[in-house]
Amino acid sequence: MYAEFQRQLYPPEYIALNEWSGFLISKVIYELTKLEIADIIKAQDGKMNISEIAKVTGADEDKLSNYMKSRWYIGISQVFVIVSEICFLFSIDRLLRVAASKGFFRVLDNGVYANNSQSLLLSKDHPHTFRNFFLLYEEIEISSSAKYLAYDLKLQTDNKKEQMTSFAKAHNGLELFEWLSLPDNKERLEIFNKAMVDQDNATDKGLYQDYDWSQYCNAKFVDVAGGVGGFLSQLMTHYPTMKGVLYELPKVIEMSEQLLIVERMIDEQTQSFIYQMDMLMMCLCNGKERTKSDMEKLLDKSGWKFTKITPCRGGFSVIEAVPL
Repeated sequence: MYAEFQRQLYPPEYIALNEWSGFLISKVIYELTKLEIADIIKAQDGKMNISEIAKVTGADEDKLSNYMKSRWYIGISQVFVIVSEICFLFSIDRLLRVAASKGFFRVLDNGVYANNSQSLLLSKDHPHTFRNFFLLYEEIEISSSAKYLAYDLKLQTDNKKEQMTSFAKAHNGLELFEWLSLPDNKERLEIFNKAMVDQDNATDKGLYQDYDWSQYCNAKFVDVAGGVGGFLSQLMTHYPTMKGVLYELPKVIEMSEQLLIVERMIDEQTQSFIYQMDMLMMCLCNGKERTKSDMEKLLDKSGWKFTKITPCRGGFSVIEAVPL
C-alpha cells in the first residue's frame, strides 16, 4: 500500500533513486546502533546537541576520528554495482541526518537531535528493542553474501542440498550456522539469537491478536526452529495453561493431533519486507519464503493435509494442518 501511495505522489525517477540508496541506509543505522546513539540521547532527557554527542562517542564533531571500512553491494539479479574497500570519513551529523530522513531520530534547531519512537527501538532497554536485528546486518556480513546473489540465481546442481549458498561462497564454503558455530564467532551467534527474539517482539503482536490461540489453551505446542524460544515463551505468557516444547524430536511432532506453522507467506499483497527476507533466505541458507501452494505441497510430502491459513499483522501467517 505504501509503495502504491509513493507511486502516486512522486515521479518514478525519484522513487528509483531513493530505493537505490537502501544499502547505505542499512549501514548507517548499523553504525549508529553500534555507537549506541539512541541510548546516549535517551540518557540526556531524549535530546542532545551534536557537539555533545561527538564528545560522548569520542569522535570529532564534523568527522569520525577513524575510517570505517566496508564493502557495499547494490543491485538485483545479475546487475551489481560493487563498491569495494572504500574508506569514508563519516560525519556524525551526516549520519544522523540520513537516519532522520528515514524516520530514525528528529532534527531540532541548532544542531540538536532527539529520539523518537523509531530511534528508541535501537536502545538496549526498549521492551521491543530492534537493536540486535540491526547489528545483525554487519555481524553476519550480509553485504558480502549479496555479492554472490547472481550466483545463487543459477542452479549449479539438480540437488539443492548440494548447491552452495551465496553465504558459503563468501565464507570459504561454510554455511551460515557452521560459520556461526566457529569459536571466533561466539559473540556473533549471541547477536544472531538475540536478533531472532527482536524479530519476534516486532512481529508477534499481530500473531497473538489476529489468531485465536485460546482454542488451544490446554494444548501442547512444539516450536520447530524457534531460535531461543522468544515466540514460544511469549505464547506461554499469554496462555499459561499451554505446554510448550522447543526443538523436539520428530516423534513428538508425529504425536500431535494438529500442526500449526507460523511462517511468512508470499502472495500478491505481500509486504516488501517479506520479499526482501526471501532474498536473504536464498543467499544465507538456500531457503525461501513460501506461497500457499508451496506450503500445501510441503505438508503433503510430510504426511500432513493443509486445512486453513490465517494472515496476521507483522507479516506472519498461521497455517493449520492435520495428519493425512
